[in-house]
Amino acid sequence: MRTLTKSQYFFKLHPLMVPAGWTVKENHLYQKPIRDPRRTLFTLENETSGKMVQVEYAGELKYVIRMLNADQTLVSEDSDTPYEQLVERLEDRIRASGGARNLLRLRIPAGWTVVHHSLTDTNPDELAPDSKAWRSDFKRDLLKLRHEEECLLLNIEWYPECSPAGHYALKLIKNGNWNSPLEDMLCIHPKELAYEIHAVLKKTCEHQYVDEAGA
Repeated sequence: MRTLTKSQYFFKLHPLMVPAGWTVKENHLYQKPIRDPRRTLFTLENETSGKMVQVEYAGELKYVIRMLNADQTLVSEDSDTPYEQLVERLEDRIRASGGARNLLRLRIPAGWTVVHHSLTDTNPDELAPDSKAWRSDFKRDLLKLRHEEECLLLNIEWYPECSPAGHYALKLIKNGNWNSPLEDMLCIHPKELAYEIHAVLKKTCEHQYVDEAGA
């Protein structure tokens, strides 16, 4: 089997809605089924309860979704899930432990924890100035992802808060140094924002920030 490069690995990942409080421990869940010797493809761990959600490959393009307690005892199991229904059923399992239904789907590689997530795919260009969505979908704090091992924090805000004149602000912080972000950019469209988020996460897969001091 041909080995995937880190860039190829990242862009094959399936975008998922992962709400706050979950750490991606393992992620080889791809947008298209590929031949992979791994049995466990995806593992999420809840920071508070220690519960885990796992996806295992059962063969013949069928998958098993398990919810486990912190002590690894089985809570629930969804077996023989066809690939076409895998993501929908997986997100239902995750949301059962708390989470909104319209969060922006992201490719999140292993090692990242979702600290906060209220970022949606609502397009600000399509909203009237008096739309209620400005107050619900464009609060200041929208997304925080933390990579414990590499001491990174990916932060997304809308500024000014709830304002039709605002913009997304993306910052990548290392070692808590907000004065010298490793990445600092502005954008308006959610598709552009998703591209920039994924560009940063891809770089972490390639360990491009390992030698950065953030100072």
